[in-house]
Amino acid sequence: MGGLRLVSAGESHGFSLISVIDGIPAGLAVDPETINEQLSRLHSSYNLADETSIHLEDDEVAILSGVRSGETLGIPITLQTVLLHTYEKRVMGAWSTPRPGHADLAGAIKFGYRDLRYVDERAGARETAIRVAAGAIARRLLLHFNIRIFSHVITIGRESVTNLPNDYEEIRQFAEVSSIRCADSEAANRMILALEAARREGETLGGVFEVIAVGIPIGLGGYGQWDERLESLIAAALMSFPGIRGVEIGDGFRSVNQSSYDAHDPLYVKRSKDKKQPDIIYRSTNHAGGIENGISNGSPISIRCAIPPVPSPMKPLPSVNLQTLRPDQPPQTFGEICTVLQLGVVAEAMLAIVIADQFLRKFGGDSLDEVKDNYSSHLERMPFQILPHPPEDDTDR
Repeated sequence: MGGLRLVSAGESHGFSLISVIDGIPAGLAVDPETINEQLSRLHSSYNLADETSIHLEDDEVAILSGVRSGETLGIPITLQTVLLHTYEKRVMGAWSTPRPGHADLAGAIKFGYRDLRYVDERAGARETAIRVAAGAIARRLLLHFNIRIFSHVITIGRESVTNLPNDYEEIRQFAEVSSIRCADSEAANRMILALEAARREGETLGGVFEVIAVGIPIGLGGYGQWDERLESLIAAALMSFPGIRGVEIGDGFRSVNQSSYDAHDPLYVKRSKDKKQPDIIYRSTNHAGGIENGISNGSPISIRCAIPPVPSPMKPLPSVNLQTLRPDQPPQTFGEICTVLQLGVVAEAMLAIVIADQFLRKFGGDSLDEVKDNYSSHLERMPFQILPHPPEDDTDR
C-alpha cells in the first residue's frame, strides 16, 4: 500500500510557496483555517527577530486542488501561501561573500552561481512554512486514530529545563501557553533573560527542542531494509531543514553511560481472570523513545533535536569575497536571535508526515473509512493489549 509523497517549490522572496502532498485518502475533512492555525504557531511565540525578518510575515494558505466541499478527493493536494510582504518589498541585490554556516559557498560551486543570493532563496528556512501547511493535513489524518504530536523547548543557550512534568499531556499543555513553548516556567524565565541579553549583545543562541508523538501503534516502519527503519526516516526528515545538527531518539546520547538495566525498557504482564478481557503487556519506562530496531513499539515517540546558534550575529563572521578573493564581511540577511521555537513547529509537521506515511503504508486505503476499517481489523486481531505504561487498575480483572 502506498504512503505519502511531498514536494515543495518556491523561494524566500518569490511570489509564493507551494507544496503538493499525494496519498491522503478521500473523505478527510480539511479547511484552510485548520492549516492556518498551524502556520500561526510559527509567529505567535516570543518575538525572536527584528522587523527585517521574513519569518514575521503572516502566512495564509490557499487550497488549489485535491479538496472539494471541505473534503479530500484522494488525489494530490496543492497548497499555496502568497508571500506578498516579501515579494513586494524584496531587495534582490546580489552578493558574492558567503556567510559561514549557510549553504552559500557550497551551493554556488555546485550550481555555478555568481550571485550567492540564488542559493539562499531556496536553501533558507522560509521554505519550511509550506511544509508546516502540508503537515497540518497529515496531523488531521492522524487525529482520527488518536495520534497527537507536539513539541517543547528543552534548552536555549546555557539555560535548560530542570523540572518537567512526568505526564506528556501536561508537558504539551504547559508548553502551548508558554511564550517560548517551554513547560518549565522557571527555566522559561531564565531563557527569556538569556534571549534579551543576546539581543542587546548582538549575539545569537542555539538550543534543543523535543518533539513527541503519542498514540502510536505498534508496527510502523520495518527492519527488512535500511531505508524502511522508522528511526532513520524520522532522523532524515528532521534534518532536512536548516539548522538541525543533532537528533537523538529516546535517551539517545544520554544512554551511553547507563547500565543495560537502565538504558532499556523491560516488559511486564498483567493477566486477566476474565476471558472476555485481554491480558496486558506493558512497560514502565520509555528509554527507547518508542522505536526498537526500526519499528514503533507502541510507546510515545520522543526525539530531541540540537540547533547551534544562528550563523548571523550582528558582528559578521570572517569570510572571503569570491570575486576579489580578499577578506570581506558577509551580508546581514536575517534578524533571528534563536530559531528553536520555530523549528520545533516545523519538526512537528515533518514528524506528522513521516508517521502518516508509515501509517498509510500499513493500514492504508483509498478512503478514510477504508483506512479506519483496516486499522480496526488490525486491533481486533491483537491477542493481547499493549500499554506504554502500567495499567491504571492493579487489581485482577
